[in-house]
Amino acid sequence: MHVIKNIDHHKYKQYSVEELLQDDYFIHSKANPSKESERFWTEALRQKNVSRGNYDQACYIIDSLQTRTDIIPSDEIDLLWDDIKKINRQIERRKKNRKKKRILMWTLGNIAVVLLLFFIYGKLTTGDTKNQPNDTMPHSIETVKAPKDPVDEIQIILANEEVVAVDGAEADIMHDHEGVAINNQDKMLIKKQTELPGIIYHQLIVPKGKRSMLTFEDGSKMWVNAGTRIVYPANFTEDKREIYVDGEAYLEVSVDKTRPFIVKSKKFSVNVLGTSFNIMAYENDTNQHIVLISGSVRVHSRDNAETVLSPNEMYISENGNSHVEKVNVEYFTSWKTGMYQYKSERLEVIMKRLSRYYGKDISCMPEVAHLKCSGKLDLKDDLNSVLRGISHTAPVNYQFDNDKYLIIHK
Repeated sequence: MHVIKNIDHHKYKQYSVEELLQDDYFIHSKANPSKESERFWTEALRQKNVSRGNYDQACYIIDSLQTRTDIIPSDEIDLLWDDIKKINRQIERRKKNRKKKRILMWTLGNIAVVLLLFFIYGKLTTGDTKNQPNDTMPHSIETVKAPKDPVDEIQIILANEEVVAVDGAEADIMHDHEGVAINNQDKMLIKKQTELPGIIYHQLIVPKGKRSMLTFEDGSKMWVNAGTRIVYPANFTEDKREIYVDGEAYLEVSVDKTRPFIVKSKKFSVNVLGTSFNIMAYENDTNQHIVLISGSVRVHSRDNAETVLSPNEMYISENGNSHVEKVNVEYFTSWKTGMYQYKSERLEVIMKRLSRYYGKDISCMPEVAHLKCSGKLDLKDDLNSVLRGISHTAPVNYQFDNDKYLIIHK
């Protein structure tokens, strides 16, 4: 505790706003006001030993930062004030020992105080921490963090971090402004919406070997393939409908000319009004693409290049390069009905897709990885039947050991 008799009014006569914000006693008296400190500053102002304008401005900054201190533990606030005071003392010592660097140290002092004040301000304005499990809500849809550990079941992670696990290989999920309804294995589970401030985001996690269908509040439908994470808001905003995809999904977007539907991924974003298309954008894959079935979409790459697609066109992004080509869309959308068609596709790519779809570890020996194959697989069959079918059309066999499949040359 500072003692008034040790403080001289006159020391503040030439103090600027920055100097007041670096003064131990000023900080302490504003953080923990008392009758004694109030009398001190009233007398200093009366005797004009402190500039009224500078004093009022410094008080305004402090008061602005303290308008919502109830959401931060008092001991944390005290620590922040202590940090400011420690920096002030270090600066003063350096000023005395290094007079030649006075201007530099003065600047650093101001920067340090401003940074700390902005840090406090950020803490004070993040909202009610009782409703924020991670102290702050995500600022954008891309910043929503994925689960740290892989999961074995379909999961919905609600904005309040409640996890809803779904049994079975498939799930039909509907989301509207009231909450989430999950229909699987003839059972219905309803989770009411949690009221949280600002835009809040849910996640749908579909692990390898599973699939799901998600219907949004506007009626847009999404078929979600294995190994995919979808981030979407609890409620679409008035000016846009925005989701994030890490994986593969087929979308049928409801028309709403006032609210474009935006699908974001790590490498690009897709802007649509009402259309159907397939997006494959696994974050860890070098090859990502968008196939347009109907309507029109605009693809924006991370370098702000824009590409407009027409039906039966595919936008391909691979190793930093992109191009558009005509395709048979059936090859890229049949997975949603349980079929997999491919033409002149590398065997390693086929096995990677089967690995995700069935949730099994499948790898290729180098000598067969680049073999080109064409065919049609029924994904409703078990994996062993599918691999036997491939071995009848390509010079390969497969081995199974320790729950892993290895494709070898026949």
